[in-house]
Amino acid sequence: MDRYDLVTFDMGYTLMYFYPSEDDIELCAYRAVGLNPSKADLAAARKAVWGEYNAQAGVCTFEPTQERNWALQEEMGGRILDHLGFDRALLPRVLLAIDEAYSTPGVMRLYPETLPVLNTLRAQGLRLGVISNWSWNLERRAEQMGLARYFDFMLASARAGCDKPHPSIFLQALGFAAVSPKRAIHIGDSYEADVLGARGVGMDALWLDRKGLGGHPDDRAIRDLTELLTILA
Repeated sequence: MDRYDLVTFDMGYTLMYFYPSEDDIELCAYRAVGLNPSKADLAAARKAVWGEYNAQAGVCTFEPTQERNWALQEEMGGRILDHLGFDRALLPRVLLAIDEAYSTPGVMRLYPETLPVLNTLRAQGLRLGVISNWSWNLERRAEQMGLARYFDFMLASARAGCDKPHPSIFLQALGFAAVSPKRAIHIGDSYEADVLGARGVGMDALWLDRKGLGGHPDDRAIRDLTELLTILA
């Protein structure tokens, strides 16, 4: 345990997952305001719109303000409506319904090993953080899941002014913890955003490959978070 002082985690699909799925949750929101796209059409629209945005992640910076975060949600939501052929005038109602849908108890769930692993790491005296491509409400969602109290800090991309794998978000996290990159390790489910991003600033990193996809011969992969305890020991 002498090697690391700080352990950071991605949030979505690392510490938690959505149930039954993000597409299902948002489909319920659309239906709540009287819109009835098919699940396949909504999934395709979300993938196309966010795929365009994510293609630029890691190279762009932006104003880390709540106003910018809301403007992004409006722009992405508007584009999805365009893809589906719905009137953008419905956007405020759709965005409110989506936020309410994600606030429903049980739609955001922790993996079974999440809390035991966090408890063990805290008991060992390690500082813990979250570095996540997430909107302004990361801490509110963490509170919703009972996660916030385990972390010394939580850094959402919306508040960092950049998305992973941009180096700035990792450097900001290291600054919050006052820890050298060589004394920190990051764990996440995206090889490009989490592993390459963290390594790019000198941190160690583990790829959380829950599905056993493989395909990255240079990585150190784990299948669930309990394996982290063995590695850190």
